[in-house]
Amino acid sequence: MCVPGRADPLLRSAGPGDAAALAALRADRVLQHLLMANPDAAPPADPVGEAMAWIARREGAGWFRVIDDGTGAQGFVQISDIHRKNRFGWLGLALLAGARGRGLGARALAEAEGLAATELGLRKLLLQVRADNRAALALYDRAGWRRVGTLRAQYDDGAALHDVVICEKALA
Repeated sequence: MCVPGRADPLLRSAGPGDAAALAALRADRVLQHLLMANPDAAPPADPVGEAMAWIARREGAGWFRVIDDGTGAQGFVQISDIHRKNRFGWLGLALLAGARGRGLGARALAEAEGLAATELGLRKLLLQVRADNRAALALYDRAGWRRVGTLRAQYDDGAALHDVVICEKALA
């Protein structure tokens, strides 16, 4: 189990006990739009069951880990669209509102980068982030990610079009 402030592993496989926390994350409409996820208009009838199905889809589509600071699931990291021959994948990271600003994102990102290289054999990670998501861009800048371009008016949240920044990071 992870203890806040220690270097213990922060990422672990998802389990049934994580569904409620991840359902809360998926119900956060502001966060979902920052993640460019296009949330459904109405909440699911069974948010925990839907979260379990979502976890299974994420695990089937690539690599998925829960961020756990020792108090339970605080978010997730995923690597999807993994290209085995060219050894790259697309990273996604999300934290519950109460978990932000405590360094968990930076720790989870560093751990995911290491595992992407060792477990998955990847040589590069890519990501997309809304250009107005200053906190995420600052995190990736501090972690040595390189901004490679901007897609203008790429994401439509239903109220406005948002630019999307594409970033990359070579792994050891």
